[in-house]
Amino acid sequence: MRISRLFLTAALLIGVLVPTPAQAAATFPRIDASGFQLVSGDTFATYGARVAQLETKPPLAPVGVTEVLAASNRTGRPLCHETYLNASLNPQGFCWQDGEDDDENVWIPQGVSGSGDAQPAGGARRVVVASWHNSDDTAIRVSFLDLATNKYRHVLLVEPTADGNFQAVAGHGHGLFWSGNMLVVATGGSVLRVFDLRHIWRTDTSTGEVGLGADGKYHALWHAFALPQVGAYWYAGGGCANTTGTKPCFASLGIDHGGTGSFVAVEHTTRGGGRIVRWPLDESTGLLRAGADGVVHAVEAFDSPVWGMQGATSYNNSFVITGVCPEYAGNIGDGIDYPSCLHRGVGGESTTVWTKAPKNTENLSYWPATGELWLLSEQLRERVTVHIPFPS
Repeated sequence: MRISRLFLTAALLIGVLVPTPAQAAATFPRIDASGFQLVSGDTFATYGARVAQLETKPPLAPVGVTEVLAASNRTGRPLCHETYLNASLNPQGFCWQDGEDDDENVWIPQGVSGSGDAQPAGGARRVVVASWHNSDDTAIRVSFLDLATNKYRHVLLVEPTADGNFQAVAGHGHGLFWSGNMLVVATGGSVLRVFDLRHIWRTDTSTGEVGLGADGKYHALWHAFALPQVGAYWYAGGGCANTTGTKPCFASLGIDHGGTGSFVAVEHTTRGGGRIVRWPLDESTGLLRAGADGVVHAVEAFDSPVWGMQGATSYNNSFVITGVCPEYAGNIGDGIDYPSCLHRGVGGESTTVWTKAPKNTENLSYWPATGELWLLSEQLRERVTVHIPFPS
């Protein structure tokens, strides 16, 4: 998700005074979150029944992440691009395999999470998961990479349909988190789709069809695995809007393992004023925690001062947010990609710039067992997935 190239030019043409973000501390106030609510309807029952029906077909017997990693067909590389991160933070990570995953925009990475979210107390196998959208937002995939080998595999997200088949999930794949057995993906600005990692299907790679093909085999857009949706959350009535109203659009997701469990979601804006919303999460189930009325109510929300906000994560009330560096704010719209910046701060108080970061840094993820802050960038031919220590 890139900063608008047209904003600055348009602002100058209409005579708008473009403010400059503060170089030092910027106010990070709480705002009213009482109107922010999500519902799930009967989606878990509906999709659960559809998944069960499809899994009666022998070719669609369910497998898990272990089987996906055993079938890895790509290998990440040691860090091969500039990260712009402060060297004292000792950035570590990987680049995707050379070729399409790094050099082309056929698929574009967006979200990052991993086993450090799924098993916040730590586990033997360290795995990164990332979401990608294709160039026309007609399909979304996720990639599982084993950090012990840097080997990985792409898996297509699919939606079981009422006719006993399945289709590609369309959208942008804005962000995701892995909690327990569940993968929650912001596929569009107003919808969170849920996928159960105990139900992954092997598919035939010989065609670009999705679902049951003319050859009688199940396909997933040339992918060897498909991950079916099992539920969803959305704003009642549908839709979303940035900076206004009670339906903030989802641009990224990040689990907060402090307190009773929650995740934060941000909306993207060219200038400041994007909202960061904390939602309740039941880490024992991996699902959002609804109230007695069956509705998921936001816990709290903040008005972010960070321009071009792309992602955020937190631990208790300490936040890291990615967006535009203050020194580049006046360059928005000039057609040049500048490094992003990581901003750190305390909810309800203020944020300050912490360090430069890779160009077009997207989502963030904090793994408490290892103290790692993971980030992912989408910049063509400069894509990196990196971790540094979460700020103390």
